[in-house]
Amino acid sequence: MTAIERSVDDATAAMVEAVAREAGDEDGVPPLGEQPMRSLRSDDGQGVRHLLIRGDGGGVVGYAQLAGEGGDATAEMVVAPRERRRGVGSELVRTVLEWEPAAAVWAHGDLPAARALAASAGLVRTRELLKMRRRATDGPALPVTSPAEGIETGTLAEAVSEGGARWPGLDVREEFLRVNNAAFSWHPEQGGWSRGQLDQRLAVEWVDPEGIFLAVDTAGPVPRLAGFHWTKTVTEPGSPVEGEVYVVGVDPADQGRGLGGMLTSLGVAHLEGPRGAESVVLYVEGDNTAALKTYERLGFTVEHRDVTYTSG
Repeated sequence: MTAIERSVDDATAAMVEAVAREAGDEDGVPPLGEQPMRSLRSDDGQGVRHLLIRGDGGGVVGYAQLAGEGGDATAEMVVAPRERRRGVGSELVRTVLEWEPAAAVWAHGDLPAARALAASAGLVRTRELLKMRRRATDGPALPVTSPAEGIETGTLAEAVSEGGARWPGLDVREEFLRVNNAAFSWHPEQGGWSRGQLDQRLAVEWVDPEGIFLAVDTAGPVPRLAGFHWTKTVTEPGSPVEGEVYVVGVDPADQGRGLGGMLTSLGVAHLEGPRGAESVVLYVEGDNTAALKTYERLGFTVEHRDVTYTSG
């Protein structure tokens, strides 16, 4: 039985989380991204829809999360490993497309089973997101770069508006929001944030203001944010520390000043140094040639691909 709900209770969320863990262990890649996992417990203002397929005993055997509407709609899904090849995935795809015919359906890891399911549903591949990794032990030495003229570098924690002592007159969160939305105006997940969404993301437990690096243009009468690098550190008991280039954003007006590479290098040095990360990962669009060249120069190599499929 397929049910479509605007929210799920804690017991159902726990069942979906368990299915996602089982599928991740089976496939070697998590089936649901960070945002859908968070939206199980709180929709974070996204207004998501939850598609649930339950087995005879009432447990969840298939789940899809649908976010957005029309051309902005996206979906992520998971099928319990023990229930595969029984039509559960096909039912999820059919239901998603009935509700949102233009939805982009994510397939994490670009696995053969997902490709086969997409082909059987008549879907076409439309987007590729690459996961890249740099290992501290065998990565090339990070370049020593100097900021462009008029640019100062520092961290979110150092800004006056965050309780620090630098850049008086700079409302760093408003500037952060402006640069983010300008840099990612084309991006279906990263662009179009509200101040409330930014504040919620900065309030998440893992966020470290000292690990968010800023490039501030101080040439004018009022400091202006030119770019940022938001880093993330993942620590799991018994596992090596992993760093992440979470988001790098540069104001389109400041493109060509070398800020993206400089900010990335600063953040990676922080992750591999003070944070003790044995490796650093990042995600980048497969067609972002300029960014790919920057990351490859810093020693990042492609680890796997996530793709989206649509009805064409």
